[in-house]
Amino acid sequence: MLDSETDEDFVDTRTSKVARFALLSAISRLGRSFRGIALPLFVVFSGFEEAFYGIIVAAAGYASALFLFPAGHLSDKKGRGVSILLGGIISGTTLFLLPFFSSRNIILILYGITGIGSGFMRTSVSTLLADYTERGEERTQSYGYTTAIGILTGMVGAFLAGLILDTQFFTWIDAEIVRYIVVFTIMGTFRFATGITGFMTERWLQNHEEIEICEPTELEDPLPDSAENDAKTATLFGIGRIMMGFSSGLVVPYLILWIDTAFTPAPSLLGIIKSLSSLTLATGTLAVGLSSEKVGKLKMITLLYILAPILMFGMVNSPILILSAVFYISRMAVANMARPARSSLLMEQLSAQRRGKSVAVTSIMWTFPRQTGTLIAALIMGLFGGIVTFGRLFFPIALVLYPISVIPAYIAVRRNERLRRTHQIESEDVT
Repeated sequence: MLDSETDEDFVDTRTSKVARFALLSAISRLGRSFRGIALPLFVVFSGFEEAFYGIIVAAAGYASALFLFPAGHLSDKKGRGVSILLGGIISGTTLFLLPFFSSRNIILILYGITGIGSGFMRTSVSTLLADYTERGEERTQSYGYTTAIGILTGMVGAFLAGLILDTQFFTWIDAEIVRYIVVFTIMGTFRFATGITGFMTERWLQNHEEIEICEPTELEDPLPDSAENDAKTATLFGIGRIMMGFSSGLVVPYLILWIDTAFTPAPSLLGIIKSLSSLTLATGTLAVGLSSEKVGKLKMITLLYILAPILMFGMVNSPILILSAVFYISRMAVANMARPARSSLLMEQLSAQRRGKSVAVTSIMWTFPRQTGTLIAALIMGLFGGIVTFGRLFFPIALVLYPISVIPAYIAVRRNERLRRTHQIESEDVT
């Protein structure tokens, strides 16, 4: 009877834990989901050229990269919740201010500052989940559940952004700038809410003794506790992230803008397309989170990344909006649903003590190339007659780097497997 009650308590605690992770993911994703529609349309509304959108996105990314390592250090020393809270305050404040300015330089600076907040939040949200889940199936499934729920919630943001900004709706709002003020205020509010929720989630986890951070020594096949090994692992994963970051930087920030320029749909229709991509992505993410342990994380990631450039070719060469939208939705799904497997794979290769800094390193190695790709695209797309022609020429080619980026991760995993076997043999000899 006692064992049964203990098992029930454990299940209840685990369910509460996943529910809190899911809530944090949902609030974070909901706030960010407005951006994909609101930001490019705000740039066009303000009278700036398409390239300026790429420039401000790159500026935010560079700012994020510069603060990722300090953020990871703060996260390891003071706690994940403190870092998430600080990031939410910084990002939320600047988003509140953004629509009240029309100066090119001020908009560039303000949106760049949002990247600093993102830097503090990005590593800590992922590592918080990794700290309080067991390596393997529990962690991968937890990433799958929380990511899927977050993405589903994000459907609401994209849809609402398109609805609010479409002048066919809410006709009692006379000034179009008021629509942008409303949207950016919502975005800022959710950034604050993410910070507070992250802080409270960590405090709740710390107050429950039955939840313990999984240290390397508690694993069945631990890696040697070595800063040098963590650095090598982070570097190998980071090399793959460099390739993927540059590739996605050339493409992903411009996809909605490409559809808007090529087919000129209403903002509400753009919001629907973005929301449908979130629905498909959430379903796929959940499936990957539940099945990748059986299939194999590396195999799953590789298969999904092979499909990405093929679907991109279909999107930019479709003659009508509906067909292009179908390819866009499919491409976004396969390229992003690998996230639970990819995150779990990285976390299980790192020791808990240095996880925050190690993830920061891989994030930096992704962020700088990502923003460089975005900036290069912004600077050269005019040479090819604008974003539509540029996309048809370069988007599919750029995404070929996605499957290639898996190779360094494969090398890192195989290397760590050899180290685990050696460490296990040495431990048995000592015993």
